[in-house]
Amino acid sequence: MRPPSEADSLLIRITRNCPWNRCTFCPVYKDEKFSLRLLEHVLEDIDTVKSYVDAIVDAKHSGARYYGDFIKEGVEDEVALHAAYHFVAGGMKSIFLQDGNSLIIKPEEMITILRHLQVCFPMVERITSYARSHTIAKISDEYLEKMAEAGLNRIHIGMESGSDRVLKMVKKGVDKTTQVRA
Repeated sequence: MRPPSEADSLLIRITRNCPWNRCTFCPVYKDEKFSLRLLEHVLEDIDTVKSYVDAIVDAKHSGARYYGDFIKEGVEDEVALHAAYHFVAGGMKSIFLQDGNSLIIKPEEMITILRHLQVCFPMVERITSYARSHTIAKISDEYLEKMAEAGLNRIHIGMESGSDRVLKMVKKGVDKTTQVRA
């Protein structure tokens, strides 16, 4: 899942599903267990997509290969190939970190991921993630600054309301004071 503004973004899955998953208005991730992905698996995914992006860009310049050619040749990871094609077609300007609250991972791991993305895709202008205000409020300003320096420059926070009564009613798991602090 991603916001509409991230339609052309490369999707990199950091977590699976949502750690809160109790909001009454949200139909996404219901009955799905939340889990963190291992850092080495995320970095491997990034490297795999990078290898496909490089091959696609090279082929695009030589006019030699198309998506179907890669499929016919047999690829190890068709999902990564599709993501790479979508990213190249979208102009390679943005990356979205999935799923519902990627900033819940250890800040050091997020910074490692962000730095790796910058090395692999230096042309990217925007790296974005969803995050719960409850999660952001727990991250130190120092780590948030380091994440920004490493390339994270947009965070989508689902605030839904500034009313504690409404937040409680929709089971948001946060109050207005925490949302403002985030």
